[in-house]
Amino acid sequence: MDPGSKAHAASDANMKRDPLPSFKRPPVIETVLGVQFDRLAKFTNAHLGLFWKQLPEEWTTVNDAPPLEPVFERFGKEAAWARAGLQFKVSQDPGSRLRIHNAAGNRMIQIQNGRLHYNWLGQSGEEYPRYSHVRPEFDKCHHELERFLADESLGELRPTQWEVTYVNHFHKGTVWDDPADWRALFPSLPQASVSVLPVRLESLGGQWHYEIEPQRGRLHVQLQHGRRSSLDQCE
Repeated sequence: MDPGSKAHAASDANMKRDPLPSFKRPPVIETVLGVQFDRLAKFTNAHLGLFWKQLPEEWTTVNDAPPLEPVFERFGKEAAWARAGLQFKVSQDPGSRLRIHNAAGNRMIQIQNGRLHYNWLGQSGEEYPRYSHVRPEFDKCHHELERFLADESLGELRPTQWEVTYVNHFHKGTVWDDPADWRALFPSLPQASVSVLPVRLESLGGQWHYEIEPQRGRLHVQLQHGRRSSLDQCE
């Protein structure tokens, strides 16, 4: 057995001894599974509505949204720096993104030329269904799109990137009361140090990006402090 095989074996053994944590009531309010794929030359906005009409009757409500720009996880020196200055884009592309909700209001399909996303939308008091439950639903939607593209002779779905997103809300008065409490709530994330000056931390936000080695992808973490509305508590 070569050293690399030993390392993989050790890693597998550690995963078995130290499984990922599982929480009874996680603060997840939305889960998004998505695939980005090569744009299809024959795919038009009219096909978005046609795809919706071929879905089961439970998908009752639609609305339009601006299309999402392509995003690629790149590695190497170029990935370490963002371009400075303003970024302008001139395009004649009239593309759109269609958001399709089910009758219960707890699922959403988002589709555009180049992207397919499947959302679980948390409802008040509803238990988080877990990734193992949402993934088959996304797979079914993905297969529906592949069949639609084949039936309409629009081309083959060629993935360029897969995405999984979790949105969590930590309401004030539950596990924290003051921004100073966040150091204990997120101990593994770099945060502002305690100041010796007579000041009080009022808010904090940031982004953290981790490579899934060896260059298999990235974990992005974003922390934001705000209010959902003027009547809601801080989150």
